[in-house]
Amino acid sequence: MTQSYWKHQEKKTPPVKGEVKTYRKNQFNTSEGGSYYGHSMENNAKMAVMLRRIFPSPFKRAQYVGLQQGGALDGSVIVSAPSTFQIACGEAPVQDVAGVWYAENGDINIHAPRGRIRLSAMSIDLIATGDGSKTGYVSINANTKFDVEAGKITMASDDSVSVESETMDVNTTGKCEYNVGSWKVIEGGDFFTLPGQGNITFDQWAKTMAKVIGSFG
Repeated sequence: MTQSYWKHQEKKTPPVKGEVKTYRKNQFNTSEGGSYYGHSMENNAKMAVMLRRIFPSPFKRAQYVGLQQGGALDGSVIVSAPSTFQIACGEAPVQDVAGVWYAENGDINIHAPRGRIRLSAMSIDLIATGDGSKTGYVSINANTKFDVEAGKITMASDDSVSVESETMDVNTTGKCEYNVGSWKVIEGGDFFTLPGQGNITFDQWAKTMAKVIGSFG
């Protein structure tokens, strides 16, 4: 097709933000890599600007940095690194800050489905600044084991502390001291005590019943 045809098409249907096809694209390549402008990917994602490795490449995954235009990820920066992705900074931190990852809205997800995530620093702070009701939680889930080792462990709660386990061992070579206003030990035999009798409450009786039922599992 002639060049005048493409100019006519540009005037007739000017490119709009987010369209997959583009008639105003350009690229500058060598045998090793290239820069692309208005590039459409194989999955129909449109990149306004993209830097990409071409040949030789022993990897299955493409190696590129792209500024996506259009689609659900419009305005995103997409990076594909088949090997390692490294960031080095902090030679001259500003007000003791060497790096910032700020999400104005939404979550930040870090996944390593076939590896380990390590956080290493002189000190590490985990801070939740929610509203204290629906948000403000720090949740840690481990399906095998949760190990904590420190010179000193301190826990404080404004409301309550609850520890639930099928078995629990407390071992110390020193003093074990409890300073409480009242103390109640509920055993499996308390199941046969009706709630409201003695000093067992309905909630305590329900927990005892749950223990008995769980023992049959």
